[in-house]
Amino acid sequence: MDIKIDNLIEELTLDEKIKLCSGASMWTTEEISRLGIPAIIMTDGPHGLRYVVEENEFGATSNKRTTCFPTSSALASSWNKDLLYLVGKTLAEEAKSLGVNILLGPGINIKRSPLGGRNFEYFSEDPILTADMASEFIKGIQDQGVGTSLKHYVCNNQEYKRFSINVKVAERALREIYLHAFERVVKEVKPWTIMAAYNRVNGIPATQNNYLLKQILREEWGYEGLIISDWGAVHDRIKALKSGLDLEMPGPARVNSEKIKQAIEKKDLEEKILDNSLKRILKTVFKAKKNKIIVDYEEHDKIAQKAAEESIVLMKNENNLLPIDFAKLNSITVIGEMAVNPRYQGSGSSKVTPYNLSDGFTVIKNSIPKSTEFNYSSGYKTDEKLEIQLKDAVNKAAKSDYVIVFAGIPEEYESEGFDRKNIDLPEIQNKLINEVAKVNENIIVVLNNGSAVNMSSWINEVPAILEAWLPGQAGAKAIVNVISGKVNPSGKLSETFPVALEHNPSHLNFPGFNEEVNYAEGIYIGYRYFEKKNITTQFTFGHGLSYTEFEYKNLNVKNEVEARNKIKVSLKIKNIGNRAGKEVVQLYISQKNPYYDRPVKELKKFKKVVLNIGESKEIEFTLSYRDFAYYNPEIGDWIVENDIYEIILASSSKDIRLKKQIRVNSKDTAHNLDVNDPVIDWLNDQIGKKALMEALNDNQIDYLEDKENIYVTERPLYRLDFLSENMITEKEINKIILNYRIFRGDCYFN
Repeated sequence: MDIKIDNLIEELTLDEKIKLCSGASMWTTEEISRLGIPAIIMTDGPHGLRYVVEENEFGATSNKRTTCFPTSSALASSWNKDLLYLVGKTLAEEAKSLGVNILLGPGINIKRSPLGGRNFEYFSEDPILTADMASEFIKGIQDQGVGTSLKHYVCNNQEYKRFSINVKVAERALREIYLHAFERVVKEVKPWTIMAAYNRVNGIPATQNNYLLKQILREEWGYEGLIISDWGAVHDRIKALKSGLDLEMPGPARVNSEKIKQAIEKKDLEEKILDNSLKRILKTVFKAKKNKIIVDYEEHDKIAQKAAEESIVLMKNENNLLPIDFAKLNSITVIGEMAVNPRYQGSGSSKVTPYNLSDGFTVIKNSIPKSTEFNYSSGYKTDEKLEIQLKDAVNKAAKSDYVIVFAGIPEEYESEGFDRKNIDLPEIQNKLINEVAKVNENIIVVLNNGSAVNMSSWINEVPAILEAWLPGQAGAKAIVNVISGKVNPSGKLSETFPVALEHNPSHLNFPGFNEEVNYAEGIYIGYRYFEKKNITTQFTFGHGLSYTEFEYKNLNVKNEVEARNKIKVSLKIKNIGNRAGKEVVQLYISQKNPYYDRPVKELKKFKKVVLNIGESKEIEFTLSYRDFAYYNPEIGDWIVENDIYEIILASSSKDIRLKKQIRVNSKDTAHNLDVNDPVIDWLNDQIGKKALMEALNDNQIDYLEDKENIYVTERPLYRLDFLSENMITEKEINKIILNYRIFRGDCYFN
């Protein structure tokens, strides 16, 4: 392949080379027919193919009907990696049927704030959950010969001024939170393309950020694939090329093409740099398979339904109100405009034309016996008859055995292009739920939304709540199956639901001021922040109820391990309820005495387990060095400290079932001591203590370890001669420093 591509590049004219480095149209690359270089087609596709056919240069379009799957915010709540592979495989089949070569997704930006306008397109507030779900999704697609575009690299966490905003982010937060999922996915599944974002990162546009594109992505992570721009995101085409951005989209980019030509002619740009980008473009073009297939859209609808069923989170179920036995119903009332006109997907570039579409009104009506009294009220249509609709809903609810209210965030509240103003439901919906709850205690609220919402005004009045997210075209069927008990809910929240927006860690720095947003909260987003601050949440990360119960026992892990070795963790889980079900076992790690501050605990592994009634299974996790590591900004690398760590097995970030402390032995150094560090830090550091012991006598060591001398030990080492009244001399201080350097391997003698 490389020889063929090298030969092709030699035959290309300079104009043809430049032409290939931008799109031919909104969705296609350039074709060079004389050399047999074909064009490839790209479409938006995070949860369904948004297939757009361009009819003329002015952009007239038509959409084809395709399967609309649940959005990423929903899919992540399934915590089911096999499911994500299946969804990816199914999307790839539809892509091949339409001749599409690359799906522009998934988006793996971290949910820094629940207000993010595209949060429905992203998986989670946690980089590990994000990485694992995205990796399986990409494998499912790329195993079928269709490419993906991992986006938006990086720190594209809001819509406000997204084309120009400068994200000010510290290196540790960048590495541990915002780059972490990208790193894992790049190394594990090698996405065909990566899409550079619109925004600036620490002053430099992402599309020409040499540190992010070249130093980290190319050199550090070893990424050899194609880097493309988000649509219209290129600021300076020459700087972008030099930084490793290969393909500018959309095209044709006539102005930038001329700039590339002028830069090469003036020797401001080496043609070799252009050739390197061409190699990556051509490798991707020739990798794409052209064989079209026929797909069964009815079968794909069933897969979309399965995906929605796995993603629904049972948030609350007081007195086991759910499931409802539809066969024994005398009467039921369905309330809410969203029952008839479902909110099933996000808005913006990911919006697809669904092949099928179910709605709650129809599915419920068709699922109950004909003898059951069925009532419907819109409840919250926004017109002059608002109060009449509310009164109608309350009257019907008062006469029914059960009430199901479909509520959520309207499409005009969350979309690509703008951020949400708050996390509240429309006030009429809150009022409706409260009024209905006064007349019927058997009320179930079904929520359709792309990110966290505030339920505080009615949460204590409602016994059962289902978070159904934006569940795709078959979402209504999935919702009804969960309500009726045909499906035992198994979803877990992929993001924290705060009690109030003001509790969110980014609140004072979202969406920023003027042209800059400061990620001042650092690594503390989502559950990391709420746990550290001990702030009560509405619902915690990883929360999700079931119609059955699970018992965790027999946690097994060695008491002492080496950081560089693989570490096995096992436990047994048993279904002790009266229904078959699925449980998500979540493994968190906590460090006891970190040098740099760390979260209370962090998710590292998870598994979704299927268990029949009374069935037990042994679950095993394998932990590695990076699972215990954090990014040390002083060292400029990931390190594991020699310390006590706690292995935590949980059903949610708060529902801890088993835990055990272990000793992890490591030779990593968290901090290089020097004369400015206080004596107490030297005493607490393994190598520092050794340096002291070798340089000083027993009386001097006893003096330093005496608790009465805290005034001395909290001062810098270089002041020790003065503070000890020369009991410890300057010469001995210099000896301590020399010993430390020798023991660290920084100083050698022949």
